[in-house]
Amino acid sequence: MLALKPCAVFQEKEEEAWLASMPAWRRDILRKKLEEEREQKRKEEARQKQEEMQREKEQSEKLRTLGYDESKLAPWQRQIILKKGDIAKY
Repeated sequence: MLALKPCAVFQEKEEEAWLASMPAWRRDILRKKLEEEREQKRKEEARQKQEEMQREKEQSEKLRTLGYDESKLAPWQRQIILKKGDIAKY
């Protein structure tokens, strides 16, 4: 199970208290809707994380192609080299 942030735990407790004050039929509908929203958010975050990993992989490959050892470069050097590589293409 994922570790929840303290704010998220508080929000869930508050949400449960809010749902408890509703009729059962409406509570079920809202609970289902909230779960769908959470699932959608989780999928979106996973997609963004995957895109970020792909972008980093492409940048590493580009540095290797240009002949640089990524482990010996500072972040600012890495960015400059990648930017120069992009400019050289066009």
